[in-house]
Amino acid sequence: MPTSAYHRPISVRRTLGACLLAWCCLWAGVARAQEVVAVLSSDLAPYREAYQGFAAVLGQPVTQVNLQTGRLRIGRDTRVVVAFGGKAAMEEYPRDLTLIYCMAPGTTLNSDQRQGPTIRVNMLPVAGKVVDALSDLQPSLKHLAVLWVTDTMTHYVDGLQQVAGETGLAIAAEQLRDPDQLPDSLRRLIGRRVEALWVPPDPLLINAGSFAVLREFSRANKIPLYAPTAGFAEEGAVAAVGVSFAQNGRTAAETALAVLAGREVAPEVYPDECEITLNLGAAAEIGLHFSLEIQNRAHKIIP
Repeated sequence: MPTSAYHRPISVRRTLGACLLAWCCLWAGVARAQEVVAVLSSDLAPYREAYQGFAAVLGQPVTQVNLQTGRLRIGRDTRVVVAFGGKAAMEEYPRDLTLIYCMAPGTTLNSDQRQGPTIRVNMLPVAGKVVDALSDLQPSLKHLAVLWVTDTMTHYVDGLQQVAGETGLAIAAEQLRDPDQLPDSLRRLIGRRVEALWVPPDPLLINAGSFAVLREFSRANKIPLYAPTAGFAEEGAVAAVGVSFAQNGRTAAETALAVLAGREVAPEVYPDECEITLNLGAAAEIGLHFSLEIQNRAHKIIP
């Protein structure tokens, strides 16, 4: 019998087997991709950066929806939705899936807004890490001011005060009704022996105009301004103490993996990492100099 005729059936079987294996792998990939759906509020750079951190950690295909350009569709196989930004978090999702939302500092979903398992990834590390970082940046710091507007920040500031009190750091905390109160509030701080000012990632307080006011107050009164993200340090805060967008996304991915594995997760999750960005020029302008140890520990340094 000719060799070619003898091997043809085996070749066909191998080809069919390879095709079947490839189809199964493709189907498994699709099934995994539908288990987790990432919903981005828009195509803004912070959401993209957070999503990149998320995708790098998740390690499996993910269905992605951008609400700015696409239509929200949730498949029957979806177990977890990860929402990036407040708009994505406020969408209606099936009750039987777990919603994890991040990059939404001004959003807290209550039982009226969302029925079903819901987990919020905070844009700040645990309060103790912020206190420790500020104390390392400014070892002589004894009196710190904290200003905010959004109600969702109040719980965090309470925790900050509790931890700070245990270390001997006094915090002058004031919640403003709106950003228009900022100039008067800053003037009151001058007579309260405040040695530094830290603002949380509060979307109702911080905008281009209010940040300019904070920056000028810091320069005029030689009071260090500490911000929550690196972008504000680039704009003139002496340092940023907080969580990067990528780290926020990585924490959301770790949370999603824990949910998929059936582990219990708290309704509020804080990233483990606290990143520090230094603006050496802004600090020197008000007479603050960071130690070489702090500079070596910083994630980013702006000359």
